[in-house]
Amino acid sequence: MKKYLLIPGLFLVFFNTNVFARTCVKSADTTIKTLPDGHYYGNVDYFNYASSISATYSDLKLKVRDGIVRVIYLSNGGIIHDGINNEGYLYTGGKLKASKDKHTGKLEYTAQVSISNGVNIYSYKITITREATDDQ
Repeated sequence: MKKYLLIPGLFLVFFNTNVFARTCVKSADTTIKTLPDGHYYGNVDYFNYASSISATYSDLKLKVRDGIVRVIYLSNGGIIHDGINNEGYLYTGGKLKASKDKHTGKLEYTAQVSISNGVNIYSYKITITREATDDQ
């Protein structure tokens, strides 16, 4: 009789959904939040897959909305953005990922954007460096 009570009791302890749900909520509360909406500056590593040309651009202005890099302001005055455009390219990615620097413990925000025009694919690896103030 004790065996029959012990087995269902163990089953209830190990498969209790309330305990599992509380454990999941605790781990979700410790996740790192994303950046608030606004303008930021960042370093951008560019790579053209067709020609294997790469370049690094420092302090490009970026627009972040809903945790996604939505606009990259280029140093020549051009912009690359998500949504509808007249240039015929497809903008994908841009979701910010947060990680802690191993040496400083400071949060670092990075994103990956891909641009495709049907022929070539261009990659932009973005690292946010600072928030843009109104006077810049």
